[in-house]
Amino acid sequence: MKRLAVIPVLAFALAGCGSDSGNDEAASSNPSSPPSMKTVPTCMALPNASLEAHAGAVVKDRETMYLTDVSADSAECTAKVTFDFDEGQAPGPGYEAVYEPASTAKVEDGSGNPVEIDGDAFLVVRLSPAMTARIDGDQVTKTYTGPKRLPQDPDSAVRDVVKTGDFENMVTWVIGLDEKLPFSTTTTQSQLVIEIDTE
Repeated sequence: MKRLAVIPVLAFALAGCGSDSGNDEAASSNPSSPPSMKTVPTCMALPNASLEAHAGAVVKDRETMYLTDVSADSAECTAKVTFDFDEGQAPGPGYEAVYEPASTAKVEDGSGNPVEIDGDAFLVVRLSPAMTARIDGDQVTKTYTGPKRLPQDPDSAVRDVVKTGDFENMVTWVIGLDEKLPFSTTTTQSQLVIEIDTE
């Protein structure tokens, strides 16, 4: 008789546990809980960015630097074009970066032939003294073997990056944009980075 009395008590306890689980499910689906808030990235202005020309330090008898790579990259608030050289030297590559009208920017150095460049504003980057190949007598060894026109992300503010010159110890690239945007320049002994404020 004592064993039979235990069975209904146990069944009642299990029924009580089942009802608590249902209450928990109802509470978890309560629509009154506040929705999660997504943070929107805040773009900070680039230090030293402007529409004015940027140039490297003037160094007497600066040695020629040899270009090895050019790459373009875009992020949430900025776009970058990076120029790499094979050997570093202080204080870094000689350069000038300046906005120019289409009449002078979209022209090949030396030949004067027109160059098609997408965009309405043109940031011209001149690297000097610089070359894309080492010349030793009749032997020419290319240090830059990449394309003359870099493929672009259609969502980037940069519309085009095109090589327009490799003439008389000067290498020229043009960055095509929809409009003039503030930019900054940063150098190391073997690299030049053009960073463009796209916001």
